[in-house]
Amino acid sequence: MLRIWLFLSLLFCGSMAAHSQPADALAWLKKIGEAQKKLNYYGTFVYAHDGQLESMMIVHSSSAEGERERLVHLNGIAREVIRNNDLVTCIFPEEKSVLVAHRNNLSTSPFVQSESLEIFEAYYHISLGEKERIAGVLTQRIDLEPKDVYRYGYRFWVSPEGLLLRSDLLDGDGSAIEQIMFTDIHLVEKIPHELMSPKIDLTGFKWFRQEPTVALDESVKGRWRVTVLPDGFSLKSQNLHQEEGGRVEHMLISDGLASISIFIEKYNRDEARMGDFRVGALNGFGRPLGDYVVVVVGDVPLATVRLIAESVVAND
Repeated sequence: MLRIWLFLSLLFCGSMAAHSQPADALAWLKKIGEAQKKLNYYGTFVYAHDGQLESMMIVHSSSAEGERERLVHLNGIAREVIRNNDLVTCIFPEEKSVLVAHRNNLSTSPFVQSESLEIFEAYYHISLGEKERIAGVLTQRIDLEPKDVYRYGYRFWVSPEGLLLRSDLLDGDGSAIEQIMFTDIHLVEKIPHELMSPKIDLTGFKWFRQEPTVALDESVKGRWRVTVLPDGFSLKSQNLHQEEGGRVEHMLISDGLASISIFIEKYNRDEARMGDFRVGALNGFGRPLGDYVVVVVGDVPLATVRLIAESVVAND
């Protein structure tokens, strides 16, 4: 069965003219990717979407052993996610359960994955906006306006160190679909051990472990392929993993900024999501494909996920 958490692990003096050179803005984007991967920091941010407001605490550490990250939901349903490189542990206190899974291609910033930031210029108008204070820090705003209908727009507010302190996802009218903004942020030399450790007593919790995904390359083709992609989007990874109902094939599509997940599994009429749907700020589209169902979810317009879902075919 497709689970929403798969989509999420899903994962923030003076002024400057709003039409600065794209090269300056690209330098800031590069700074984001480097900072969010290498810096040690902790803080609290709010996530606004669909009329809802969620508050979360994040702790991130980087060392010679790699990255560790802890995300705690502070309101609503209690949840906690701890990441140690590609090992992700999800704690659900109300259900008294823990899910442990390996997730490939995890990154704290989409810019880390982009082979060339200059490719953004082909699909986004990029400029620097005015400097604004976020969480008590003077930040630089970066505007990315899509050049086609297959992408959303973005506004980023970046600290001098390169931390992304606010992010707005914008629709075609410039209205915010989702907003993520830090209310406090702390950069430190070393993260205290207690900040990275869960405060929940896991005694009596039921543990579930998901088998690691199997990466598919050109020598081991998956059963499915995508025949139509908007310009600039490409296949970043293709994996197999085992769910309760059987094997699920997952493909990750991206233009280096927007991400789209494709899930294909055996068709279950009672559980399958068909047609248009939403998962938070993400658009989704599902359709039957013989004895299978293909579900596409991404932070892109509905037309994009629908186009991709309808282009999935079986390999010869």
